[in-house]
Amino acid sequence: MQENQARIRIRYFGWSSLSIEAPNGMLLFDPFHRAYCGAQWSAIEDYDGAHVVCVTHGHEEHFLDTPGVVRRTGATVVSSESVCRFLRRRSGIPEAQLQAAKHYEPVEAHGFRITTFPWKHRDINLAGAFSRAILGGNTTQLKWFWTSATQAPFYAPYTGFHVQLPDGTAILNYNEGFNTKMTDEEITEIASRLRTDILLAGMQLHFTADLARGIAALKPRSVVLYPPHEKFHEMMGVASAPWSEFASAARAAAPAAEVVVADPRASLAFEGARLVAKEREALVS
Repeated sequence: MQENQARIRIRYFGWSSLSIEAPNGMLLFDPFHRAYCGAQWSAIEDYDGAHVVCVTHGHEEHFLDTPGVVRRTGATVVSSESVCRFLRRRSGIPEAQLQAAKHYEPVEAHGFRITTFPWKHRDINLAGAFSRAILGGNTTQLKWFWTSATQAPFYAPYTGFHVQLPDGTAILNYNEGFNTKMTDEEITEIASRLRTDILLAGMQLHFTADLARGIAALKPRSVVLYPPHEKFHEMMGVASAPWSEFASAARAAAPAAEVVVADPRASLAFEGARLVAKEREALVS
């Protein structure tokens, strides 16, 4: 890693939508700006200037706004073959803007060295949830099923991203992978292959112990916790542990690491892996 590290900014727009802004360009994860489940934390203008878009998986709240952002910015999409194929065939995104990545085979995009890795999603009982939505008359849930099935690559693989910046700083986005489905051996495999300076970690439901064991294995120098589905879970009638419990679990797992909880619109400045400033931005109108 180089000694003179440039300042970078990590912004959290709500849901699973984050950006890495470095001297070589802007990289987005799962851009999602529309009003959804009674919340809207970003606007499409927030993503102007994006050079790379990474899509973690094909559920609607991770994917639906990707085509519009990619058309507007001309950004390159780095994701699984399933996501890229859907964007090409169904969304009309040109082949030249799509870069399919295989796990643990690095690709280069606008100065970012990007390596993908697999993670597992928590169990979703689609049949049961669909039945409850019909019986309860929950139109938001029913719309989620319909749009996920028809407007997004729902069964695309769950993909994590390791992004190395030109100065050597390594940022790993684990998204929703901290759950009971991931085995210790699978997490150790990721840690053995990918060095992590800054970990972007989804916190949800009651997976505090799973978050802790993941952090203990990955050994990041800084941890950015974010709540990818809090409003969605509220809509589904499901509660999550308080954010403070996730933060405490993270600090216990990595006592030497800097742990910060990012609420929607948080903007975090880093020099290398060291957090130097945190602020909350106003919504673009």
